Amino acid sequence: MQIVSIAPVVPFDGIPHAGGQYFLRHVRALRALGNEVTVVAPATVENRAAATSMEGEFACVLVDVPEPARGLRRMGAIVERQQQRFFPVRPVGRLRRAFASSAEVHARFFTADVIEFQWTETGWLGRGITTRARRIVFAHDVLLQTAERSVAAGGARWHPRALVARCRLLTVRRDERRVYADADAVLVFSEKDATIVRRASRSARVRVVRPPLADPLATPSPSASASPGGSVLFVGAFDRSVNADAALWIMREIAPRVRRRHPDAVFVFAGAHPTSEMVRESSRRPEALKVTGRVESLEPFYAGAALALVPLRAGAGVKFKTVDAMVRGVPVVSTSIGVEGIVDDSLSVFAVADEADSLADAVCVVLDDPSAARRQAAAVRRVAVEEFSADRFLRTLADIYGPANALVER
Repeated sequence: MQIVSIAPVVPFDGIPHAGGQYFLRHVRALRALGNEVTVVAPATVENRAAATSMEGEFACVLVDVPEPARGLRRMGAIVERQQQRFFPVRPVGRLRRAFASSAEVHARFFTADVIEFQWTETGWLGRGITTRARRIVFAHDVLLQTAERSVAAGGARWHPRALVARCRLLTVRRDERRVYADADAVLVFSEKDATIVRRASRSARVRVVRPPLADPLATPSPSASASPGGSVLFVGAFDRSVNADAALWIMREIAPRVRRRHPDAVFVFAGAHPTSEMVRESSRRPEALKVTGRVESLEPFYAGAALALVPLRAGAGVKFKTVDAMVRGVPVVSTSIGVEGIVDDSLSVFAVADEADSLADAVCVVLDDPSAARRQAAAVRRVAVEEFSADRFLRTLADIYGPANALVER
């Protein structure tokens, strides 16, 4: 089948964020099932380089998005930031216009068997373009949940931040409902997200796709055995505000509490784009806080970790960093947000807490007896590897994208 995948990024080996890493696995799985895949994305510098590096694997169509006139760029940037603030489901106007006017995009829509939209926001780019293809929206994050949490954290009812949050919630409810209603299927990573999508759009046809995060981890690495000197690891792309916020929370409130009981504890922050605040904090206590920046592989960091700490206080969707630790047999201490859509009657983590004191206490329990924590994590790993296996992933995609799903008239 001819599958056209609309996305903000072209995936490539080493792409420095979890969503992009999943997208690459997804494209490779579709090709392994015998499909032809074309990725359609904006023609950014990064996407041009990625398209060149992946030329032998899949086709790419890069859509030129014109920059505002030189004298209007500053004003245009301000307008776009406000547009994204109040209408987060809709890509900015010049991106929508570029896709709507692209003859190549229209041609791909006309000849495709399936058009998939990676991330909810790209679903808006397909509105108004004629096609007989099935439309599939992959909601990496259900924005309704993020918007509702923003309202809950907005403070006093008439505070400007609260007013903005309520306005944003109204637009997200309306726009996400439209995107999901236009789709023949909406894919999510968890039953929790499926429930939220159904609440956003009663007519949505939702399927759960568990990402293949356990492949190729068939057996635990011998170097991953617990050791008294193991680090406390937090993994993330730190240009995402939820990760940067969690990192600073660790540095300022959780790490000092842990080091009062374990003076030699080392906290490692592994991932691309650390913020200037993170770098400043780590420079004040270099013996306790290690910021790596982008790394070629996270495997050495998981192998050297006593536990993975996931103290996220915002965000939506399944947190891949939590699953990545689980399938490697690394004990996980997390907030409730960090394990959403993951833990259930069969899957658990070492500890879940939402306050700095409780998280620090749980970290100390692991550091007090790392061998016991590893035994618990090994039991969890056996279930997680099956839940997030590559075989299960391929079977699910074959069922959703298979040729038995015929074209639809529109």
